[in-house]
Amino acid sequence: MKDKVVSIDEAKHLVKDGDLVATGGLTIHRKPMAFIYEIIRSKFKKLRIISFGGGPEIDLMVAAGCVEKVDAAYVGFEILGFAPNFRKAIEEKQIEYTEHTEYSIMVGLQATMLGLEFSPCKVPAKIIRESDVHRRLDLKSVKSPYTGEELMAYPPIRPDVAIIHLQRSDNFGNAHMEGVTAIDDLLIKASKKVILTVEEIIPSSEIMKEPSKTKVSPSFVDAIVKIPYGAHPTSCYPFYAYDLWHLREIMEKTKAGDIQAYLNDYIFGVRTFDDYLSKIGDSALSKIKPKR
Repeated sequence: MKDKVVSIDEAKHLVKDGDLVATGGLTIHRKPMAFIYEIIRSKFKKLRIISFGGGPEIDLMVAAGCVEKVDAAYVGFEILGFAPNFRKAIEEKQIEYTEHTEYSIMVGLQATMLGLEFSPCKVPAKIIRESDVHRRLDLKSVKSPYTGEELMAYPPIRPDVAIIHLQRSDNFGNAHMEGVTAIDDLLIKASKKVILTVEEIIPSSEIMKEPSKTKVSPSFVDAIVKIPYGAHPTSCYPFYAYDLWHLREIMEKTKAGDIQAYLNDYIFGVRTFDDYLSKIGDSALSKIKPKR
């Protein structure tokens, strides 16, 4: 098998301006933040982002002007509220937003996985027609060839690249996925290209000792980047919890109209993610590590 471990600089060349980029994780859990900072630092433009439950990764890319369109069921910071820069950009018509249900994203990815033109769904058409979300998705209906029943037809979703942060992988792409898994298995299988960032890289023999955690196959993976704390300030079970203090700093800087200062300080003002972690400091990182 091919060794797929590369530097973050090499991996980012798999992303192009205008790509439909899927971000894994869920809200403030296991987001690929280190790679997102690299995208912002590299000043990618006109990205179309799709996320099951978006969080600070979308909010900061929007604030930095990297995003043209977002497809998501939710974008926010959970207990801290909706994503402020994302919300402001929609209100001021700076970006386009298509609101989905969680189901519409899931079945769209499943349609791609199965090579289907659409995925039929047994939902009463009346419910669909009366739903603002479904009307905006402009869903079509089809008749069942067996019962004549009207079915909703969800179109396939195929991201150009999925960026997923996971706990650990071997050099080839056998990877563990623990804790909040969201729909990352669907994103990995439906996307044209897949970039994994991981907390640690371990031998294949160690990966295979826990087959129940090994939910990613090398056949779907294009690049692997080792980045400890790569989900910070979101969580990565069981390595660390989300950094509530840092998430609040993003919210407060935005509220004060000073999000550019945050970007300059933590993204444009550092060269690498290690430099970012040094700025965060060992004391702050120790607060989010589990107590042994």
